[in-house]
Amino acid sequence: MKTEKKAVELSEAEKPTVYEQIKETLAVASHFIIASPLKLPPKVVMVARYLALALGVLEAVENGAKKGGEDAD
Repeated sequence: MKTEKKAVELSEAEKPTVYEQIKETLAVASHFIIASPLKLPPKVVMVARYLALALGVLEAVENGAKKGGEDAD
């Protein structure tokens, strides 16, 4: 007899937005390319490095904005 398993629902505040999912996917892909043991074309590796750098800066700015918003309250 099969029992149906329900997926655990996250509240709206905990669900990742599409923007956050894309950002996380790009971060994982860029780190994967940089750490790849394969000999990839140099342009691909450079784009992945710049993407990882840009995502890191974006994350730092977002964290700074969140902390700044908490201080203003």
